[in-house]
Amino acid sequence: MVTPPAAISLTQVSPGKRARVEAVQGGRGLVTRLAAFGIIPGTVVTVLGNAGAGPVILEARGSRLALGRGQAARIVVQVVAEESSGS
Repeated sequence: MVTPPAAISLTQVSPGKRARVEAVQGGRGLVTRLAAFGIIPGTVVTVLGNAGAGPVILEARGSRLALGRGQAARIVVQVVAEESSGS
């Protein structure tokens, strides 16, 4: 039996990985701001930069965003398994 991946903070996702947003843990202002950028539960994002300090850079719905670490820490995600090509 395969165990589903655990939900983690967006700040824990390595660059180049894709993750599905599970929840945004924050007040109405943060939730509304992120929703305006398309960061809502179910959205798949690609982490482009996460150096361990400074902003987390990601791509979501065709746009690139830089989020402060505090904001990114409030986004709960599950890493999406890489699809293997059949070729």
